[in-house]
Amino acid sequence: MRLGPHDLLEYNAGYRVLICRDCQYAIQKNALGSHLLRHKIYREERQRLLSAINELDIVEPDDLLLPTPDTLPVAALPVMSGHGCTVTGCGYLCASSKRMRRHWSDAHGVNGSDNMSSLERSVKLQTFFRGTKLKYFEVAATSSYPEPRISDDKSGHGRGGLKLNAATSPAHLTPNPTPCPAVDLETLTYFHHFITTASLSLPGAEDSLSPPQYWEKEVIPLALQRQWLMCGLLAISAYYSATLEDRATARTLHCKRATKFYSDFCVGFKPTNDEMNRMTTETYWKVKRAGIHIKSVVTCAQWTFNGFTINQETTPVPATFPQLDSFLQDMRSFVSPESAMSSCTYQSRDEIPQRALDKNGPLENDNARTMLLNHIHTLPYRMAEIFGKPDHEEDAPAILLAIKALSECCTSSFESDALSRAWQCMAGWLTRTTDHFNRMVSLQNSAALVVLAYWAATLVERAEKCGIWFIHGLSRTILSEIRELLSTDDAAWALVQEVIN
Repeated sequence: MRLGPHDLLEYNAGYRVLICRDCQYAIQKNALGSHLLRHKIYREERQRLLSAINELDIVEPDDLLLPTPDTLPVAALPVMSGHGCTVTGCGYLCASSKRMRRHWSDAHGVNGSDNMSSLERSVKLQTFFRGTKLKYFEVAATSSYPEPRISDDKSGHGRGGLKLNAATSPAHLTPNPTPCPAVDLETLTYFHHFITTASLSLPGAEDSLSPPQYWEKEVIPLALQRQWLMCGLLAISAYYSATLEDRATARTLHCKRATKFYSDFCVGFKPTNDEMNRMTTETYWKVKRAGIHIKSVVTCAQWTFNGFTINQETTPVPATFPQLDSFLQDMRSFVSPESAMSSCTYQSRDEIPQRALDKNGPLENDNARTMLLNHIHTLPYRMAEIFGKPDHEEDAPAILLAIKALSECCTSSFESDALSRAWQCMAGWLTRTTDHFNRMVSLQNSAALVVLAYWAATLVERAEKCGIWFIHGLSRTILSEIRELLSTDDAAWALVQEVIN
C-alpha cells in the first residue's frame, strides 16, 4: 500500500511499518509530521495524509519483530553487505569491518594480533530504522536488490547480537505427538530457548568477559548439576518467552510456568549444610553468585509483568513499599559491593556532584544529558530549601553521597549503549548508597524517596531503553509507588517531575 505524492510512503502490513521510499527507511509515528515537512508536504495535503496514516497499525521500533535470516529482503529497504560474528551464541551484526573489530575487542577480548578470519562471515543486512533505533537484521542473499554504500562507523550502532526471531519461542514449537515418556519436551524446549536466545539478553557478572560467556560457561554447567539452578534458568526462559508473545493467553501460560519453575528454584536456593560440605569454597561461591543473579532477574521480571513480588512462600502479593524495599535489596545483590566504585567522603555539599560533572567528557555536547546532570548537581540546594534541617545528623551526608554516586553512575551509563553497562550502573548505584540512606528509604523519608525517584527516572529508564526486557516498565512502577508515598508533599514531588520524561 502506497500513500502520498509520487507514492512517497509505502506501508508494509506484514511488519506494520511505514517506509519512506525516498529515504529508504521506516518512519516512527511521532516523527511523521516533521518527516512530511522535510519532503515539502504542507498544510491540507499533510493533514489529509496524516489522517490516512492514523488509520494504519504502525508498530513502535522497540516492539518490531525482525525477520529471520532466511527471509527475502524487505521491499523499499536497501540491502547492504555486512559482517556477522561467528562466536557461538553471539550473532552480532554490523555494516563495517571497523565496527566488527571493535566488537571482537570489547565483547570477546580479541585484538588485532589474533587470527580473526574464522570469527566473521559475510552477510546481507537491512535495517528498518536509522539513528538511535538502528538495528540490523540478516536477510537471504539475492542479486535483485542494489547495495547502497552505507557504513555504521559513525552511527555507533550495530545489532547487539540478539537474534530474537532466529530461535523458536517455546510457544511455537509443536511437540512430538508420541513423545518418549522419559523426556519432558516442555522443559527441554525452555532450556533450548535459554541457550539460544534468553541467555543472550541478560547482563553478565561484573567480572565476566562478556554476558553470553558468563551464562554459557559458568552458570549453565552449574545448572546441569543442580536441579534448582536449572529451574531458575527455565523460569527466566519462560518469562522471556512471554515477552515475545502477542497473545494474552500465551503470555499468561508462560508466566504460570515461570512461577512454577521459580518455586522449585526457591526450594534449593539455600543449600543444606551437607550440600555445602560437598562443595569446594570456589564452587560454593560460584553457585551462590549464580543463584543471586537468577533471583535478581526473575524478581525484576515479576515486577515487569504484574507489579507483584514474591514472598518466601512464593505466593504473589500486591506491590507495597515493604516489597519494593525487598526488591531493591535483590537488585543490589546482583552487583557485588566489592566491585562497586568506592564511595568518597566529602566535607561540604558543594563538592559532591560537581566532581562528577567535571568528568562528563562526551556528555558535554549533549544538551539533554548535560541538563539532566545539572538537575542532579543542583538537587541538594533545592532539597535544602524544601526540607530544611534534617532530622538526624547522618541524614545530610547520606543524601549527598547518594546524589554524588547517582551523578557518576549516570555519566558512566551514558558513555555506552551496552546492555551490561546500563545494568551495572543501575544496580551498582544501589551498592554505593550508605546503610543509613537505605534505612531512610525503608522509613519512607521524603528526601531519600526523592533521590530514589531520580534513580528510577534516570538509571532505570536508561537501562530500559538499552533493551533490558526484564525491567520493562519498572521505572514507571517505582515512580508510581513513590508518588503515592509523596502524595501529601507536592513540593517534594515537584523535584521529581523535573527529570520524568
